Amino acid sequence: MTKLSAASSECLIEEIRFHGWKAVRLSNGLVSLVAVPDVGGRIMAYNLGDYPYLWLDRTLAGKLFSAEENMGDGSISAWKNYGGDKTWPAPQGWDSQDQWHGPPDPVLDTGRYTLETVDSSDSSATVRMTSKPDPRTGVRISRQVTLHAGGGRVNLHLEMTNVSDRARTWSIWDVVQVDATRRNPEGGESHSEQAWLYIPTHPDSVFERGYNVMFGEEDNPEWQPDVRPDLLGAQYLYHVGKIGVDSTAGWIAFVNRETDYAFCQRFTHFPDEAYPDGGATVECWTTGHGEPVAGLDFGKLNLFHMEAEILGPLRKMAPGETQSLDIDWYVARCPGPIVNVNDAGCAHQALQAGSIDAGIRLTGVFGLFHLGRVQLTWLDGDGVAVAGETLALVNPLNVLRVDCVRRPPPGAQAAQLLLRDQQGEPIAPLDSCPIQ
Repeated sequence: MTKLSAASSECLIEEIRFHGWKAVRLSNGLVSLVAVPDVGGRIMAYNLGDYPYLWLDRTLAGKLFSAEENMGDGSISAWKNYGGDKTWPAPQGWDSQDQWHGPPDPVLDTGRYTLETVDSSDSSATVRMTSKPDPRTGVRISRQVTLHAGGGRVNLHLEMTNVSDRARTWSIWDVVQVDATRRNPEGGESHSEQAWLYIPTHPDSVFERGYNVMFGEEDNPEWQPDVRPDLLGAQYLYHVGKIGVDSTAGWIAFVNRETDYAFCQRFTHFPDEAYPDGGATVECWTTGHGEPVAGLDFGKLNLFHMEAEILGPLRKMAPGETQSLDIDWYVARCPGPIVNVNDAGCAHQALQAGSIDAGIRLTGVFGLFHLGRVQLTWLDGDGVAVAGETLALVNPLNVLRVDCVRRPPPGAQAAQLLLRDQQGEPIAPLDSCPIQ
């Protein structure tokens, strides 16, 4: 059990050995993150307490290879798929020089990145990993990782710089491999059908079904577009496949529904810019049985993971020009499906108000991303607070289940759940709803 206190939220950076690799660990007493620069600048661990969200290929743990070994014959069979989180250029393909021919890629994907400590204080810890210049794509990738105190928030500031002598057009593509392994009491491993990824779909999607099948069976049962209105669920059934979604909501969420551990990502959508792969802002890849990929049968590898992928817009960069993409990570305990994500937390059941004889009954189910307290605030018709009270002390390790009855004060027209930090300062609204 992770012990929580005000002191435990201070951030630390430590040099460690992680499964044999040189690494740095960022921690704040609640969450920990491990960065390994020598395997493509990857984040190889992101844990809430003792729970690990990221997948690791343990057969490759601690191993390093030369650039020639990493490239091999250039086929997917040669790829050293360590796991974790990494950044690639998009679009991917082998038809032209304007596509990224990987993986494998011995520079951007599995090259040795430099490591720099940018900030180390009680309130945050930041490291930056930077690739060598890549002659094939003409870019250098920088991955700045910041862990904040008081919760599970991690900010990824990703940069791509044109280091060539001509204009280049790329999208920044971040790929997280989440662990979808089920471990039985006898020590055996299989895929977990309780592993789900939730992606909001666009009501006016350019894709007929709200998503585009990019690889695998068109009727792959993993893709479930009607989990909730405008919400697609990807359930891990050990089928190989990939989809793209032109989501504009700015979030995606992974949940292990066996344990209610949730991992959420937030990002900015740029509506006036073009995206790769027909307009995809989010993509999901699953390993398993099905059509071989360039002759490789993933169903025989027993590698149990899903990929939660975020893409930035396609941007043309002049020589020396840099583009960037920011992604925020959060973790909490919350059941699935997850129907909304914001800076305060995630919602399994949105806040609802119903009139009963005793007053107003408020219900909802949430995961909180920060240590602090949730305040129930009554708002008037202009959104101004007219009264409030502390509803619950919260932390990311516990699900918040709201079920209470209150008599609202005169003039109240809405109920709001406001998250405040341990010092009482507001962080962000969690949810709100009108009252009858």
